[in-house]
Amino acid sequence: MTTNPRIIFNEIPHGLPNPQTSLIVDNTLSIDLDNVPLQGGILVKALAFSLDPYMRNRMRPVDIQGDIDAFPLGETINGFSVAVVLRSETPLVQAGQHVYGFMNYQRYSVIPSIDAAVLGLKGLSLQVLDNKYNLPWRYYVGILGMTGQTAYYGLKDISNPKPGETLYVSAACGAVGHLVVQLAKAQGLKVIASCGSDQKVSLVKSLGADHVFNYKTADTAAELKAHGPIDIYFDLVGGPTLEAAIDNLACNARIIICGMISQYNSDKAYGVRNLWLLNRYRARMQGLVVIDWADKYLEEFHDTVPRDLAAGKLKYLEHVYHGMDKIGEALVDLLVGNNVGKSVLVLEDDVL
Repeated sequence: MTTNPRIIFNEIPHGLPNPQTSLIVDNTLSIDLDNVPLQGGILVKALAFSLDPYMRNRMRPVDIQGDIDAFPLGETINGFSVAVVLRSETPLVQAGQHVYGFMNYQRYSVIPSIDAAVLGLKGLSLQVLDNKYNLPWRYYVGILGMTGQTAYYGLKDISNPKPGETLYVSAACGAVGHLVVQLAKAQGLKVIASCGSDQKVSLVKSLGADHVFNYKTADTAAELKAHGPIDIYFDLVGGPTLEAAIDNLACNARIIICGMISQYNSDKAYGVRNLWLLNRYRARMQGLVVIDWADKYLEEFHDTVPRDLAAGKLKYLEHVYHGMDKIGEALVDLLVGNNVGKSVLVLEDDVL
């Protein structure tokens, strides 16, 4: 028998999660890797787990509705993962192949069907990976996975960018934001970007942004007034930043609501006071959920982004944590902005 460690949801947080008690590692389970029944499915070994702001929204009582199911207390959490297949009873997947998608955050998992419907998560079916550029497998929970797809899809129909327009992106040194900067520049946009430290400002400047400021030391509204108006706002933080962006919109602007990390640990939501300006500027504000666009653009994404990353046309920023025991620290770092780029929990050093 082999120990099968997992990450469980141990405590509902009020405000910022407690890094020691909200999510904990449990080592009480074991698994017989050679004989565990697969029920016609596959046995996988996890290599890397994604850490994302939306996970904070799942740390709530199960009877409170949300855009995705809450984590049940005392149960294994799940999320975007990359894993290697150890055994298979389906002709669709072979042992030795790698898969990506929503999986339980435990070392070994039996997945009776490669369709994630078994987890109750429509549109998140597992994908067998074709890593033809020999990129690190952990990249598939970052730039080559959900966060990369979010940035890519967000600069398609939903924002309808045109060369010469001005795009503003908040949290520009985060998992999605730093890719938005690069993709927007490649499409001929002027890019204004904000982030939370001078180090991050320097990093985002190196990615090609036209104007970058530290929102903690600068006046966001004044910066946007000086360098706008804004044709596209790619919102990852919400709150006062969204309000400042609305104040500085161009006519027919598009606001992409992708995330609101400034609000996730607050018991009282910030009330944006100037929504009436959407009428003045004939602006459109629309939510972006990655699975809504996969049918249209996933194949194009897989053809384009791995190629450009391998060729050095895209730069990837990531913050790697090693081992399940880092889960609490890593999540809190993400929520308070101590991370740079995409946060990833790696279970094996050799993930090529």
